[in-house]
Amino acid sequence: MTHGVATTGGRRGLVILVVMVVVTLSALIGSSVLLLGEDANASTTFDRRATQARLSAWSGVQAVMARLHDQREDLLLGATPDLPESWTFPIETDGAPPAFRLIGGDGEVYATSENAKLDVNLATAEMLAALPMIDERLAQAIVAARPFGSIPELGMVEGVTPELLYGGQLEPGEAIGGADATDPGGVLEGNLTLADVLTVFSFDPNIQIGVGEKGEAHAGNRRINLGLGWSDQLERGVRERWDESAAAFLQSLFEQGAEIKKTSDVVALYRRFGLSPSDWAEGLDALTVIESEHVRGLVDLNHASAVVLSAVPGIDEDAARAIVDARERLSLDQRTSIVWPLVEGVLDEDAFQEASDWLTTRSTQWRVRVEGGTLEPGQAPGADPLGEAAPLLDRVVLECVLDVSSRRPRVAYLRDVTGLDLALAMRRGTEFEETSAALALPEDLVEPAPEDADLFDLSMPTLPEALGETPEPSHDAGESDPDAARPGGRIGRWTTGEEGTP
Repeated sequence: MTHGVATTGGRRGLVILVVMVVVTLSALIGSSVLLLGEDANASTTFDRRATQARLSAWSGVQAVMARLHDQREDLLLGATPDLPESWTFPIETDGAPPAFRLIGGDGEVYATSENAKLDVNLATAEMLAALPMIDERLAQAIVAARPFGSIPELGMVEGVTPELLYGGQLEPGEAIGGADATDPGGVLEGNLTLADVLTVFSFDPNIQIGVGEKGEAHAGNRRINLGLGWSDQLERGVRERWDESAAAFLQSLFEQGAEIKKTSDVVALYRRFGLSPSDWAEGLDALTVIESEHVRGLVDLNHASAVVLSAVPGIDEDAARAIVDARERLSLDQRTSIVWPLVEGVLDEDAFQEASDWLTTRSTQWRVRVEGGTLEPGQAPGADPLGEAAPLLDRVVLECVLDVSSRRPRVAYLRDVTGLDLALAMRRGTEFEETSAALALPEDLVEPAPEDADLFDLSMPTLPEALGETPEPSHDAGESDPDAARPGGRIGRWTTGEEGTP
């Protein structure tokens, strides 16, 4: 009897123990499921916020491109872009409103001219060695390794470090490179980097500015090509631009064996016949020796630093600084022709003739950095939203080159540089590695480049209505091929994604 009672009690205790174990396991499983659910929700929230920040930055790129498109006519005359520091989306949201802003360099320069730099694929070894951060050995190594599809590809050349390319550690909001390449004084040689003075995105549209009384009626027209010799087409072009006597005179020159293959050859003709430099401007604006619709590798007199200008053949350091000083006191109208340093007495005729093959007076490719994210919760959009110290949540930084050389604006290159400053800080003493990840934009925002395209053509999706409609750019037939027009080969397609991808 006693034994039976004990057995019954033991079984009851075992059942209670099993029940407790089952309940405990169920509770643990339930807690795990809840934790997994919370992790999944957190991950989803993070992904959503990261995507929103990326889209905010991408919208900033579009906004800047639309603004440059609006100012294209002024840029073709040599002007500098007028860009606000920041925009916000005045959209009522339950959380923090999205926003984006431009990141400025020294002196709050928000757009840097690519045409104010040397084209690393076309500059001679002597020109590269004239830069303060490149010696003759490194210049020869760079020439031997080209062509380059991007400036970071220079990191594959022995002797080029990330610090030489981009400078040291960057602070949030600081522009890539230690100094602004368009610095008016051009005296920051010690802080300049290769990214400040070299480019592969430098294409000048081969169209007339409209210099001179007769030139105004031809502004925007293709230049007349002398490089192919005398022809019926050339005769018609000269007659339409000037008159029959000018066509007859030019024909006689070609019949006498004149060869005009470079801009300096045109200058030599003006000097030969004793024309005043002030009379050269109209002809140098109307004439070309290049058949291509874009001319590669020209340096913008109106935006290049003294460091870059002093690397141009015919321009020494003193003349380069004098050009920078002189342009600060001259109006834009006085600086529309590359002849202006000669007219102002900064260069003599010999120096100008040598330099003329490398000069322009305008920039149509501009590099900007845009950061996107969200404002602090509760901060009203539009109310001084992006002061210098105001941080953005989930910050994403995009760097791009925007091209308005043709009537349809384009993104020439685009990459995510959010982690570049951290990567530079961490790589001390390590081998050079490309640190920027490919930019993964939503597929519906990107129009892939056709196989035979020379430029990456990125359509502009509609901006939020609050920013205003992006103007629909017109497009001229045949105005999409900035082929190699100066000595050297092609550099391949312009691309979007990680810089360094040909």
